[in-house]
Amino acid sequence: MKRSHLNLALLVVAGGLGAALWFGQKKEVKGPPLTPLQQDAITRIAVEHPGKPAIKLEKKGQAWFLTEPVQSATDKYEIGGILSLADLEVKSRLDADVDRKALELDPPRYSVTLDDTRIDLGGAEPIKYRRYVSSGGVIGLVDDPPSAALDPDYSDLVSKALVPEGANLKRIELPGGLTLEKDKDGAWTSAQQGDAAPAQVAQLAESWRNANAMWNAAEPAEGSKGDAVKLTLDDDRTIDLVVVARDPQLVLSSKALGVRYTLSKALVDELFHIPPPPAPEAPAATPPQEPKAAPQR
Repeated sequence: MKRSHLNLALLVVAGGLGAALWFGQKKEVKGPPLTPLQQDAITRIAVEHPGKPAIKLEKKGQAWFLTEPVQSATDKYEIGGILSLADLEVKSRLDADVDRKALELDPPRYSVTLDDTRIDLGGAEPIKYRRYVSSGGVIGLVDDPPSAALDPDYSDLVSKALVPEGANLKRIELPGGLTLEKDKDGAWTSAQQGDAAPAQVAQLAESWRNANAMWNAAEPAEGSKGDAVKLTLDDDRTIDLVVVARDPQLVLSSKALGVRYTLSKALVDELFHIPPPPAPEAPAATPPQEPKAAPQR
């Protein structure tokens, strides 16, 4: 084969490979968003499952709060999972006369209403496990939204913080009769451990104010039994908890919210014992002195 023919053949092969690579990397055309809503403009959410109490949330300022079936601050990351429905990409649209019952959209498995826009969610198709949805007259398929934020168990939506953000404690009643109280000057004291310095007692109080669960779960129907904890806020609101377990993790229950908080076992000592006083600082070592030179005669 002549060199010119060989070069031409190599050029054709290279061109074919380049075209194959370009077409292989070509992305699918992005589908439209499920709704015209902007996530940061939404102020009301309702999640409804058949036969279960409706879960309702409202935005006040920049924070979201549960209003039904309980009233509580929320976990902002879980709320984000619900809000993401607003601009979820519609991967494909279906004909309007499709059998909605076969897609589990009539009735839907559950519904989410963002402000006044209702989204019905049905079953999943068996190939890519995308979810059938219906909203605003459109029936289509979307990537399956996060289930933890949208299931009938609202406990995931409850804030993981035991004490509401921005709230301050003035009294803490712990198992074994240990009580911490803030005096009129703002110093923490404990009648049971009068020899403890205010800074030591304040450290225990601060541990409660900053305590966060790793995850939440629903309170079982039979309730919880264990030692009681009572936290009193500056505005006289109280938070009543039950110590369900200390091992293998610390579990606290809130009957009022119907939620069990699971915290790290490492927090047991921090939350139930006044810390010991700091060890005294060791005196600074005196640097060795060089021997004086003998006087010359």
